[in-house]
Amino acid sequence: MSAQVERTYDEYERMAVEAIMREGAHRSKRPKAGDLFKRPKDGAVKRDELTDLRKETDRLNDWLSTLRTDNGRKEEANGD
Repeated sequence: MSAQVERTYDEYERMAVEAIMREGAHRSKRPKAGDLFKRPKDGAVKRDELTDLRKETDRLNDWLSTLRTDNGRKEEANGD
């Protein structure tokens, strides 16, 4: 019988700790929209980023155009 009482007390202790953790989480500082997303102040920064992205895209396209595929090569049938 005393083992059952001890298990009950253990359960009550676990529930008490859980309640304390939940209350602590409930009272913690909640994030504001400004903490999650900050609007850029300058439109010029965005424009520079777009220009840089365009230059990078052009550079990569130039590089890709130098690559060749072997699809245009004539292959012989049956290893002849």
